[in-house]
Amino acid sequence: MEKKKDSNELLNILMIIIGAVFIFKAVTEFLAWAGIVVPLGLTGPGFEQALSIFGGQGVISLLLGFWCLVSGIGMFREEEYAMGMGLVVLSIMAAVGITAIIGWITAGIFDFTYWPNYITIVAAIVGVLGFLWLIFTYKRYD
Repeated sequence: MEKKKDSNELLNILMIIIGAVFIFKAVTEFLAWAGIVVPLGLTGPGFEQALSIFGGQGVISLLLGFWCLVSGIGMFREEEYAMGMGLVVLSIMAAVGITAIIGWITAGIFDFTYWPNYITIVAAIVGVLGFLWLIFTYKRYD
């Protein structure tokens, strides 16, 4: 009897949730960029400057969210592609998050009222820890 593989359910669920949150973030960024709806937390000083860059960030958030969802679902199903895709998605989340956090620290600026900042922090933590988890448990996907 062959032992069934068992992926890490917590990591899979976190990837699916973060994927959905990134897609939500992308939709709100696109709506704000287009001037259709301005979500709460996107008002105040520097609002116009922030909207000018949301178009590009929205695309990244949408792609990252989609592939994070696909990878999380694929890892639940023990699909062969899921681990490699997970490594890529988690490394991008970690790199983007760490870069943003370093920028906040060096500039001494962090807006506690801007909810996308918290998505970045959580994604960075999950990205680093999830990446390391997949590296150390890669044998389960053989």
